[in-house]
Amino acid sequence: MSDVAWNVVAHNNPSREMYPWVYERNIMRWAFLYPGAREQLVNWKESWAVPFLAQIRTAAAQYPDNEQLKKLVADILEGCPEAQELWDRHDFYEHPDGDIRHMRIPHGGAGEVPVRIMALAPLRNRQLRFIVAFHGV
Repeated sequence: MSDVAWNVVAHNNPSREMYPWVYERNIMRWAFLYPGAREQLVNWKESWAVPFLAQIRTAAAQYPDNEQLKKLVADILEGCPEAQELWDRHDFYEHPDGDIRHMRIPHGGAGEVPVRIMALAPLRNRQLRFIVAFHGV
């Protein structure tokens, strides 16, 4: 589970084993600022960076006073040269609802694994999201 600024606030043990690089961090900072993310997120720019930045833009429009979200945007745009170009596209995107993307998972063998990503939000706290990823779909 992550908050509105993609800080991981809760997880289960299977997800920690599958994605050890993300936990105790921020999902978006990892995707844009850690070199290993580009290795693991297949077709990083179009399949991951474009929709991620569009999601960040959408959240920033919904929560314009959220300081953590403002800092996230600044950190990504400062630390990732490609992000500024993509940010300037002005794309908006709520959250994945069954998107299929491909990853190279450290414990999943050498090949690419299709992953179906679904984001859910608790009815009483829309500032949290629960991400479900199904591998091998």
